[in-house]
Amino acid sequence: MIRTIVIGVPLFFAFLITASFLNELTLASKKKNEMIISLAGDPQNFNPIQSTDTTSSAISGNIFDGLLKYDENLELAPELAQSWTISQTSTFFFTTPTAAAHALATLKANSAKWPLLHIIHASLQNRCVIVSLSVPGYSDSNAIASLISPLPITVFRANLTTASARKALAAARTAAATQTFASSLLPEKNWYDYDAAYEATIVGPFAPAFGELISFHSSQGRFPASVEVVNTGHFIAEPQIDFELRRNVKWQDGAPFSARDVTFTFRSIMDENVHSPRKADFDKVFTVEALNPYHVRITYRGLYSPALASWTMGVLPAHILEGKPASWWAVNFNRQPIGTGPFKFEEWKTNEYVRLSKNPLYFDVPPWLDGITYRIIPDALTQRLAFETRQVDFLQVDPWSVKSNQKNPNYQLYSTPGGAYGYIGWNLRNPIFQDPRVRTALAHAVNIPAVVHFILYGQAIQSTGIFPPNAWYFNPKVQPYPFDPAKATALLEEAGWKKGPNGMRFKDGKPLSFTLLTPSNQEIRKDIATLVQDDLRKIGVDTKIENYEWSVFLSQHILKLDFDAVVLGWAGGGYDQYQIWSSTQTKPGLLNFVGYSNPKVDQLLEQIRQEYDRRTIIRLAGELQSTIYHDQPYLFLFVPNETTAVWKNAFRVYRPDGRGRYIDTPIIPPKAGWSYYSKWFYRPEYASRLPRPVQNPPPL
Repeated sequence: MIRTIVIGVPLFFAFLITASFLNELTLASKKKNEMIISLAGDPQNFNPIQSTDTTSSAISGNIFDGLLKYDENLELAPELAQSWTISQTSTFFFTTPTAAAHALATLKANSAKWPLLHIIHASLQNRCVIVSLSVPGYSDSNAIASLISPLPITVFRANLTTASARKALAAARTAAATQTFASSLLPEKNWYDYDAAYEATIVGPFAPAFGELISFHSSQGRFPASVEVVNTGHFIAEPQIDFELRRNVKWQDGAPFSARDVTFTFRSIMDENVHSPRKADFDKVFTVEALNPYHVRITYRGLYSPALASWTMGVLPAHILEGKPASWWAVNFNRQPIGTGPFKFEEWKTNEYVRLSKNPLYFDVPPWLDGITYRIIPDALTQRLAFETRQVDFLQVDPWSVKSNQKNPNYQLYSTPGGAYGYIGWNLRNPIFQDPRVRTALAHAVNIPAVVHFILYGQAIQSTGIFPPNAWYFNPKVQPYPFDPAKATALLEEAGWKKGPNGMRFKDGKPLSFTLLTPSNQEIRKDIATLVQDDLRKIGVDTKIENYEWSVFLSQHILKLDFDAVVLGWAGGGYDQYQIWSSTQTKPGLLNFVGYSNPKVDQLLEQIRQEYDRRTIIRLAGELQSTIYHDQPYLFLFVPNETTAVWKNAFRVYRPDGRGRYIDTPIIPPKAGWSYYSKWFYRPEYASRLPRPVQNPPPL
């Protein structure tokens, strides 16, 4: 009897597992020429300007296109835009029109230097000299300034200290003349509004204008502000990007794509009612103009080197969304999107699957696959069983199973250098974490090498901050904090946290205790939380762990800033880290959800955005990485290897070779990862569907 129970229960459990997949197996067999991918969590929504989670981005990236994209080598390439040019207009100011005319004559007398300075054209406008340059940046305009000696300019930022200050200030500016604020203030276009600040550019002597702004804000109780200088120089730089759009693009409902969609997308991002977390990427944009239906010109208020990369974001359909409130978007579009991408949306069954189908109207050759199904499988064991029974085609391989999967002759594994990092984010609004000594102590107290060895099975390296080691702007000189409980103890003692009778630490009668949140479906992060809890207990820190389903974790805790500490990770992002680390990005729903604020970091973030020289970017990014790492707003954990498994011969790639021909290859992941080729994947048994004969198709 006992033997029957012992044997029977596992058999019955195995039967249940098999039965649970039966419907999906039947479903998958009905439509074989498709790809099935498992995802650990349900998407947030499919609106590319509103979603913040990687699950949504993975799916919407196949539905929507940007003006540009990253190619297989992670270089920018055309997408909805067939070409683009970058230029700059620099404006130099003088005391009188006569002085400006004299400066222009001097510049023309030095016309032999124009090619070296990348000057295209120079003209006179009142008391200004306007110079068009073929290359954006500071260096050429600084050289021009040394030739023609313009007036100095100063950019001020007024940080508004009350919630109603910005609206009150805007109303006052509308009602009053510009000189009410400063007699030497430039025209309206040189005001720039942030959510909680504005910038104004002043020509001429610094002190009088600064005094006027200080006086204005100190005397106006409706909009108090702290005023600071953020930039000085001798010209205003306005970079421009001109995009020439493709003329054969249609939305998935058949409507034509045009410049109207681009201008609408920009307005939507900047619309406060939309609450787009992408707004910071476009803060520097002055105007987005549709010069004709297929020509868009974007003018920036100042130098902004990541400008091109921001236009890889998906473009929205104006003909559907324009004039509709954000509440209408949430119900009618964010869950049923229409884009221009290679796959179109079919169905979303919450917490079960999302289905996409081939877009026959795609401007390029339509995908070879009939569709992609994303199955939502939160549990790692269930994901693995689904892969082993061929109900999903790709498996994100857990670190512990990399070696065993490598030995399986039926699988092909692809490992790429990690472009992500794991971390524990401290909510810096919590008084416990506001002391940098406490944060540094916690960094020394957690045995990160043990995390890498025991939890990640060696499939990672210890992180040293905000950039992955394979990035060209990574700073290799930043060294990780060593595991040193004695140093951690000393730092906590120095910060006033003393051990009580129970071995736990207290300060002013309050315990050194916090709650660490993790997503319930992510075993690695749950294991990390347990190890961290054990390590911190040894130095007298009480850590409680709470696990939440992903959507609850995100919507109720991260987006609402309701947490003490969280185990999470970031992927990608480039050298422009403004959204994650700027002190202006700490409101609910934005990406600096830990509330980090450091004036030096804010300055570095601005400098990097204004720099086009690669060597200077490397220097500034290195300083940024070092500063943030030693501040420890996160406990930086590790950079994982990214390993994916696929059944051998399940797919091949029939892709353009860049010379007008197609080549048939096995899956060979480029720098951008295996999913870059998804629209060119095909199953070998469907090779006959390809538009051109495939030479020597693989055996079935």
